[in-house]
Amino acid sequence: MFVRERSNLVGQQAWLGLVAALAIVVCSPEVGRATMLNWPTSGWTAGSPNPGETYSQTFTVVDPNDVTVSVNNNGNSSTGATWQPSYPDMNSTKLTGGLSGVNALQLFVSAQSSTSSYIETTVTFAAPVTNLSFQIWDVDAKPGQFIDKIFNVQAVTPGNGVVGADSITSEVAGYNTISGSGLATVILGTATASDTTNQGTIDIVFSGPITQFSFDWSNDDSGLGAQAIGLGPLTYTIVPEPAVPWCSAVVCLAALITHWRFHRRKRAIAERGNKQA
Repeated sequence: MFVRERSNLVGQQAWLGLVAALAIVVCSPEVGRATMLNWPTSGWTAGSPNPGETYSQTFTVVDPNDVTVSVNNNGNSSTGATWQPSYPDMNSTKLTGGLSGVNALQLFVSAQSSTSSYIETTVTFAAPVTNLSFQIWDVDAKPGQFIDKIFNVQAVTPGNGVVGADSITSEVAGYNTISGSGLATVILGTATASDTTNQGTIDIVFSGPITQFSFDWSNDDSGLGAQAIGLGPLTYTIVPEPAVPWCSAVVCLAALITHWRFHRRKRAIAERGNKQA
């Protein structure tokens, strides 16, 4: 009898171990995936938004996280920026950030209607991301023609909250300044940087999780002349999906089966004892 009961106990422990293993396999969330979005050589095909318009384009990166980029020209106003021909564009030649062969979303305008008009760039992720980092290239100035101004740098959380960047820094001192903090951060060009170096590069980080980020770009010089910036590649981690909805059902079913088997075994042992008595 002792050997049989010991065998039953071992069998029960094995079953419980199987249930635990099943719960781990079924309920464990997906591991976060590090991703880099290098802007494709196919380029920006959405066209150039006129004042008051927004043009958007979606890029397939890694399932399930397509990325949609929207470029707005001065909100809903009938006046705003005049684009250089064929811009916005994606290339590695106009502005390089000091890198070789790396595409950026290049924004290049020949004029702005006023210092209060702006270009707003919004990047939306199909799934939440964390540890987002990216660069804005060539934020600088040329007196009498342009002063690049970057402002309203913000992101949207999965709960639709609005947050500022966790870090905004200049790679090289002397070509731009950063003032304020959080949602009130403003970046202003101060001197002319070389288009093919990182002199005007700004590094931006959002720890997240976020589903979208955006920034506005304007000309703070009354000359309102030609100006250009580039949005470099995006690096981020896709937030793991939560455990599948039926995970709890699987665990509960396994627990019920375990409970039933245990009491069935206990009842059988009691019945055998009564017969022997």
